[in-house]
Amino acid sequence: MMKSLKKILTALTLSATLLAAGCSSDSAKTSGSSGSDGDKKETVSFTYWGGDFDKKRMEAIRTEFNKENPDIDVKLIQIPSDGYDQKLLTSMAGGSSYDVVQLAEAFNTYAGKGTLEDLTPYMEKDGVSKDDYFSAGMEAYTYDDKVMAMPMRLGAMIMLYNKDLFDKNGIPYPTDKWTWEDFHNAALKITNKKDGVFGVQGVGTWWANYMAYVESFGGSLMTEDHTKFNLDSPESIKGLQFMQDLIYKDKAAPLASDIPKGVDLWTSGKIGMLVDGPWHILSAIANIKDFKWEVAPIPTGEKFTTPLFSNAFAIPKGSEHKDAAWKVVKFWTGEVGQTILAKEGGEVPPLKSVANSDVYLKVHGDAVNLQALVTSVDGAFVPPITSKWGEINKLADTYLAPIFSENADVEKQLKDMKPQVDKMLTEAQQAK
Repeated sequence: MMKSLKKILTALTLSATLLAAGCSSDSAKTSGSSGSDGDKKETVSFTYWGGDFDKKRMEAIRTEFNKENPDIDVKLIQIPSDGYDQKLLTSMAGGSSYDVVQLAEAFNTYAGKGTLEDLTPYMEKDGVSKDDYFSAGMEAYTYDDKVMAMPMRLGAMIMLYNKDLFDKNGIPYPTDKWTWEDFHNAALKITNKKDGVFGVQGVGTWWANYMAYVESFGGSLMTEDHTKFNLDSPESIKGLQFMQDLIYKDKAAPLASDIPKGVDLWTSGKIGMLVDGPWHILSAIANIKDFKWEVAPIPTGEKFTTPLFSNAFAIPKGSEHKDAAWKVVKFWTGEVGQTILAKEGGEVPPLKSVANSDVYLKVHGDAVNLQALVTSVDGAFVPPITSKWGEINKLADTYLAPIFSENADVEKQLKDMKPQVDKMLTEAQQAK
């Protein structure tokens, strides 16, 4: 699911090379018709990543689409996440294109290079309103005030917690008013090194992971106008130091060496609070049998906010079937497509009417508090909209990893990182 997006981001720095190389396409363009002369259909090629679970969803939506659009043949093309962006960029560099493509944080790179169709005119023509969708979901795919992709799935950093460990240590369950001080105190009480139990898991270099703490403490990765590095601000440093202290000072979060090979500490009942994404919900339902658990929003710091990570569908400028492609995008991200997604009971449907319906909120009965996910998405922030996002994200991983794995000095790592990010942001501004 969305966890595979972390891998996709590492491919983005290859984009400039691929586009310049003018690589040949792998027949991304499709014929405009199929079948006999008397039964012509317009073919729309549609790429996506994921596993069998994603394939099942995509095929289910296509089945419903076919009932209403017999004149369009949707060709679903599943591409492994590890090579997804390379394949798309190669096809675009060769002058060819798919008709609909799935994108995530990579969107910033594609939009910055002018490879995507502006969907705003299509939305206006068909009366598709941005107001019907969660604002963060639309913001994530808006570039230069143009909607360049329609969101399909939304996720935000949330907190799953082991109710049995809370009960054992006499700690009240988390609420949506919890502070980081409440979180910290609970982590300390739950941690029991002798039993291999840790208060918290979810300290790492994925942007959504560290920015969950940084933004909540009042910091940010870059300035609001996206021209300067800001992870070295006092507020940002406070958030990162809090994370590092959970590992080395408090011993409340595990190092890699603390985790036995092949063991999932969370599903094994050894973690009090897991700060991560909504993909853990379906996994928890399937795999946790020995303890009670629940979901809550992450704690509140200077403000309540949480990172939004998502994916969406875009139409490349090179598509030769844009009108048909728009019908596909509109259907997948409309009520029918979103309802099929909602019934999975995991990630949040971007269409507010579906997300706030019992179809989604009650899909697991009262067993899981999905309202916590909706609340989180409604107050979420998106990754910075810059064409250099992929390169900055990779650089951040390089400089932040020693903070969490080697106890490196936080301020020094950020000081060394700053000039490189500032240079990238200047280049991004000059390229506009």
